[in-house]
Amino acid sequence: MKITARADYAILAIFELALHPATTRVQARELAESQEIPLRFLEQILIQLKKAGMVESVRGAAGGYKLACPPREISLARIMEAVEGDVTLLDSRVKPTCVLYKVWQEIEQEFVDKLGSITVEDLVRRKIRDDRVLVYHI
Repeated sequence: MKITARADYAILAIFELALHPATTRVQARELAESQEIPLRFLEQILIQLKKAGMVESVRGAAGGYKLACPPREISLARIMEAVEGDVTLLDSRVKPTCVLYKVWQEIEQEFVDKLGSITVEDLVRRKIRDDRVLVYHI
């Protein structure tokens, strides 16, 4: 399985919002620049994330985006499902009677479980540890 650009950018956008204080709104342009995401593509992704209840937006000069819930409540699986639908490794061409079907099913379940266990808060903590930064807002 290959992680799509849409899923990757969605995770990066949520991650970038998590690096800001919870009350701070970040403009889409700023998100796009800081994470090197094409702005038009990001705007489409932010709409999907808003529909999924992960981001809130306010229009206007002082507007922008912020997380709608704490980073500890947003898993990588939730983000990917918001922009891609169900996360699956199984192709519809693989028949349930095929010897590989159960193997792919087991691998898929482990993959989805792992994505569900990693939160945006975990990503921020990794960033803090890797950069040896003393303060980030979670």
